[in-house]
Amino acid sequence: MKRQKRLWTAAAACAVLGAACRAVPGVRFAGLLFWCLTALWIVFAILEQYKDRAWAKWGKRILLALVCLGLAAFAWLEALIIRDAHTDPEAENAQCVVILGAGVNGTEPSLMLSSRLRAALDFIADKPDIPIICSGGQGPGEDISEANCMADWLIAHGVDEARIYREDKSTSTQENFDFSYAIMAENGLDTTGTFAYVTNDYHIYRAGRIAGVPWACGVAATLPRSAYYDALQLNYYVREAFATGWLLLRGN
Repeated sequence: MKRQKRLWTAAAACAVLGAACRAVPGVRFAGLLFWCLTALWIVFAILEQYKDRAWAKWGKRILLALVCLGLAAFAWLEALIIRDAHTDPEAENAQCVVILGAGVNGTEPSLMLSSRLRAALDFIADKPDIPIICSGGQGPGEDISEANCMADWLIAHGVDEARIYREDKSTSTQENFDFSYAIMAENGLDTTGTFAYVTNDYHIYRAGRIAGVPWACGVAATLPRSAYYDALQLNYYVREAFATGWLLLRGN
């Protein structure tokens, strides 16, 4: 009875935490995970209630096995993400830079996009002639495309507009690369030479797989350090494991 009570208490706690996370911008995915944990604790509590029955015993064993498999898969995916969550040294040989878009708040770059733009600006500081492709379409709540937002920000920070190409049609990372490759080809840029793509550190691995070519080198953007930003970062790393798993399941 005590174990069952603890399971119901855990379910209630996860439900409350899930609701709290869903109310905070940036960590809403964590809320979904807490609600999934709520459902898991409820199932365990029901199995505990009927623990003397054969079906409950087998149900608990199967559920525990699935949980262990899930945790092992999650750990493996996180290891892949963390392994690549840095700037590739080969990016220094890049002949072109592609900045992957993220959200725009009205006409201003979001926190994620600002971090990518700062990383791009640092990266090109000693590369005065390297072409830059700003890649990102216009999503809901955005008054301008991500490409235009990025280009305007770079120009305002001293980057020559003549170096900037605007790819403003993409709506996914796959389209970011596909449409950027087209711009490279149309403008005589080497499509088989090393190029750099700028994105957040947790996104480097998945973006590299989506890029589909070995000469794509990641440049990692990071968030400033603070308790709130660290919580955001943790949320994004966890979410990225699920996105990466889905990508691998689709055979990419």
